[in-house]
Amino acid sequence: MNLNQIEAFLTTIRLGSLSKAANSLYVSQSTISQRLHSIEKEYGIVLLNRDRGVKGISLTNEGERFYQIALEYESLLSEAKNVKMRTDEMTITIGAVDSVHNYIFKDMYKTITKEASTVRLAIRTYQSNEIYSLIEQRKVDIGLSLQERILRNIRVKQLFTEQMVLIQHKKRTPQNRMIANDSLLAENQLYINWGINYQIWHEKHWGSASNTYIQIDTAKMLQDLLIESDLWAIVPVSIARDFYKRGLVDVFLLEDPPPNRVCYLVEREGANKYSQQVSNIIFRSMPKTERIVHPWND
Repeated sequence: MNLNQIEAFLTTIRLGSLSKAANSLYVSQSTISQRLHSIEKEYGIVLLNRDRGVKGISLTNEGERFYQIALEYESLLSEAKNVKMRTDEMTITIGAVDSVHNYIFKDMYKTITKEASTVRLAIRTYQSNEIYSLIEQRKVDIGLSLQERILRNIRVKQLFTEQMVLIQHKKRTPQNRMIANDSLLAENQLYINWGINYQIWHEKHWGSASNTYIQIDTAKMLQDLLIESDLWAIVPVSIARDFYKRGLVDVFLLEDPPPNRVCYLVEREGANKYSQQVSNIIFRSMPKTERIVHPWND
């Protein structure tokens, strides 16, 4: 596989035809076809559906998978070409769960870009259990994980703990801010899996998560589902505080509260100076973060 082959493949997909790709790359259509066939021959795959009567370009399943590889190849090549031009700059990739990115660290990222002028940030969303392996593979420089693991050459530091609270659609009539766990119906719950400790606590009161009618995996989905309904959800206080300030929900404490959510900063030992600079800014800015995650007392 070489650059000409990748370029021919990606240009064909982006423009939707062999002829347009040929015109764009200033080569003949037969040259484009030959380059695509050479990829297929080298790897024993079929990239494009070539059924008679089918207009336009469509990828086979193998072609879809190869397309993702080709995009990564193109991106890596571009980075390699720019190494010399950007000797004083570095892209630092931060991986975290959706709720940390959107409700806790969005202002932090602005702070980092202001204070670290030579750092370009790549913000990626992953599940907590993915982050450690991505750190090991050097695909992520700094992870914000909700799980603590002990691995060789990986440094893990606790960033903050966060109270878990109950939210419901905002009512006009005042209600008691303390709710008994057994007064909540499992079938009315919008369930999000907040980790193993949360699962154990949840099963004690409402049994398996399979008892709930609606299970979701991102906090943003809560907004529409909670409106004008009797549904309820348990979320970290950072999410509850954001929804409450926008007048979307009431916030309650539980008589038997869930365990706090803990967030850890994960990075490789001996990280480069740019990654260390970003980590230092994160820890130095923790007072701002603490104002977002401090216990509910509104």
